[in-house]
Amino acid sequence: MLREYITNNKPDLEFVNNFFNINYNSEEKDKFYNFFETHKLFSKTKNKANISRILNIPETTIDHWLKFRSIPFLVKLYNYNSELNKSKNKWLSLNSSRGGLFTGPWVSVPLKINDIDDIKKVINQIKPLDNYNILSDEYKTNDKLFLFFYLLGMTVGDTSKTPIKRKNRTMRRLQLRLTKRYLSCERVGEFTTLCLNSIGLRMNRGKDCPKSKKTEYDFYAWHSQCSLLIEWIFTVVLGMKSNELTTYDKIKCDWLLNIDKKFKVAFLQGLSDSDGYVDITTRRAGIITGPNTDFVMRLFKSMNIKSTKTYFHNGTLGCVNIAINDAYSLPLFNENVRLYRYELMEKVVKAKRLPRPFPEWLSKRINYLISKNYSSTKIIHKILNDYNIIISQGGLKKRVDKMKLLTLGIESTAL
Repeated sequence: MLREYITNNKPDLEFVNNFFNINYNSEEKDKFYNFFETHKLFSKTKNKANISRILNIPETTIDHWLKFRSIPFLVKLYNYNSELNKSKNKWLSLNSSRGGLFTGPWVSVPLKINDIDDIKKVINQIKPLDNYNILSDEYKTNDKLFLFFYLLGMTVGDTSKTPIKRKNRTMRRLQLRLTKRYLSCERVGEFTTLCLNSIGLRMNRGKDCPKSKKTEYDFYAWHSQCSLLIEWIFTVVLGMKSNELTTYDKIKCDWLLNIDKKFKVAFLQGLSDSDGYVDITTRRAGIITGPNTDFVMRLFKSMNIKSTKTYFHNGTLGCVNIAINDAYSLPLFNENVRLYRYELMEKVVKAKRLPRPFPEWLSKRINYLISKNYSSTKIIHKILNDYNIIISQGGLKKRVDKMKLLTLGIESTAL
């Protein structure tokens, strides 16, 4: 296709604006124009040495350009542009070679998300990878749009969004490290792989990472390919600047507040499977939300779910939590992944709740655990795991206080 264009009038560089996140410097600009000028002059003189002197370019370069052995980056882009249909949006290539050659497939993407239809138009252009069908059967879902919003939540959460800066563009990859303390964490990585495969991107399981000085367990590890599509998700879909971090900077995507509940839940599940928690003592489930605390509260409010703002680490780390029954009804954690947090949430919701006073055997068991200086959280967990009974932290505190008074020889009517 390129050969058909080289004899045309001198092209301009306006076509670069048709592509997402592409830039060039003065050296590349000169190569672009000199490439076309080389072919124009050679069609008249057939003298490579003379062209070399006129353009002040090595004759070997002239020879390579004429034989199409070496083509400047912008000329390649010009050729891609000639083969693509006109679009009011921007074109990006999902894949590229190590040498910087775009290998497609090409996808038309907007520079601003107004509503979910903008996302649908992008997703519908992309063919999933072959591995997608295997994983979608295993996890009982083939809803590409649902998977996209789960991936979006995961991107805001635990994943590392490493930017890869090339000469002409910035691409990005996702990396995921999850503790090996829980076997179910492996399923989170596999499900995230499914999400990326659904939009034509590879995600590979890497070598497990060793534990650090602050942890007791090694880590599962996954990393995706580098792609302009991930950069588009980060900067356009989430509204982040390329140099920002989701750990410290707010996402800007209020359009999420107006999508169908199903996809809000998908987003929250990705975020919760990444950064969620279950508080068994208060019977609430939540998400560590950091700079996005207010946004997540607004998202819950849009679904008529009451949420509460809390803080960890001496008021420095924002969190949002909801009643455990509300969390289970959504569900807040993905029911097909069934992460350990989902299992705990389900266990709390379905556990027995006994009226007080407790049966004598249960009272004796709780008293024994108290006498062994078990924390209230550990006692609640143990009673739940051993007997499928949930007890309240408030009632447990009264029992602890009563036993302290009895050891001092003071009568108490509490419990």
